Amino acid sequence: MTGFAHAQDSRLLGHLFSTDAMKNVFSDTATLQSWLKVEAALAAVQCRLKLIPEGADDIIGAACAPDRYDLEQLGVQIAAASHPLTPVIAAIEANAGNSGQYVHFGATTQDVMDSGLMLQARAGLQLLVEAHQKLLGACVLQAKTWRALPMAGRTHGQHAVPITLGLKFALLASEIKRHLDRLRELSAMLPVQFAGAAGTLATLGPAGERVREALAQALGLIDPRESWHTGRDLVAHITGQLAISAATCGKIANEVVNLQRSEIGELAEGAAPGTGGSSTMPQKRNPMLAQNIVALSRLMAGRPALALDAMMHEHERDMAAWTMEWAVVPESFIYAHAAVEQCAQLVAGLQVDEKRIAQNLQVSGGLICAEAVMMDLAGDIGRSQAHHLIADLISQARDSGVSFSVALNEDARISELRSPAQIATLLDPANYTGDAIQTVDRIVRELE
Repeated sequence: MTGFAHAQDSRLLGHLFSTDAMKNVFSDTATLQSWLKVEAALAAVQCRLKLIPEGADDIIGAACAPDRYDLEQLGVQIAAASHPLTPVIAAIEANAGNSGQYVHFGATTQDVMDSGLMLQARAGLQLLVEAHQKLLGACVLQAKTWRALPMAGRTHGQHAVPITLGLKFALLASEIKRHLDRLRELSAMLPVQFAGAAGTLATLGPAGERVREALAQALGLIDPRESWHTGRDLVAHITGQLAISAATCGKIANEVVNLQRSEIGELAEGAAPGTGGSSTMPQKRNPMLAQNIVALSRLMAGRPALALDAMMHEHERDMAAWTMEWAVVPESFIYAHAAVEQCAQLVAGLQVDEKRIAQNLQVSGGLICAEAVMMDLAGDIGRSQAHHLIADLISQARDSGVSFSVALNEDARISELRSPAQIATLLDPANYTGDAIQTVDRIVRELE
């Protein structure tokens, strides 16, 4: 019987939790390639610095060709050795012949695995940058399309004051741009790891710093100028940002789920024929993609806590804490990328029901513009008195079953201050969207 260890590896459900691109970044093949790349680069650097014999780097580099290694065999050997790298080093040594004695020269296991992880993180962050760019573009397009469409703004689950649909998407676009900026910053912060057994580089003496600096340059990473064997703050930072990005996607998706409710019906997840239905109820059109994004964001929410826990290393090296990252970091990248990619698809394909949005604006009988009337009257009678007056009229309207508009026009106190035409203007939601349109235009201008 064939099963799967993780949801993202399922042949039936894996597409819900992962993308092929990000799984490839953190696959066994890619992980081994990252280790081999570090070992080959280390030999090249040390040969250039004359720490190992001339020509040894070419032989070791050829020995580090990924196609020379059998993943299954290495897996068996790693399990038998209870060590993640020593079988790989032994295999490189065997393939390098007489030059094998210069493999892994002056390094420790964590140097190779951490540097390899940073290479994978760089590739993963690039995929996330591209996914965020797609999501950002989708939100900007929706913001431009619906920049002036009035809709009910809601607070505490109830109608508050009018906003525009464009503003909703513009504010989301601004948030996504902040994520994008932080991901790019993180991409530029990825350090090489080369510090030796306990962070002192004692194996190479005075040459150790030069090797670390040259290795960083060779791998396209930064030179941290010190060990970060137990300094896992950047790993936790990356994991945290991935969870934050996923949380924004979850928020967007949850908004779609709520606005697609039968009682609201303002937005709907775009769906191809035959998708999103129920196995028994033919009338159902479920926001399946949106709900999956919410699930991904919730799965991601717990990963930063694990990464923070993994920061608490003991002494100069701590396998128990470090090993946690081997599960947490790949899962974080995989879940986050799936969330952002799916959210970009969700936003790009959204369907907007303008008629339903307009109907919902009127469902309260004008109460959504009560603040507009109150603030207009406040200029004449003061805010506090205007608030009490409008609240009293709202109570009367609810008790008698008349609309807010009728209650206003029938009240003598209001009639002395405002004409029916003025009241009608105040109760038009399009006249009380504040700086929503200007904000949309500014955000779009800054992001395009």
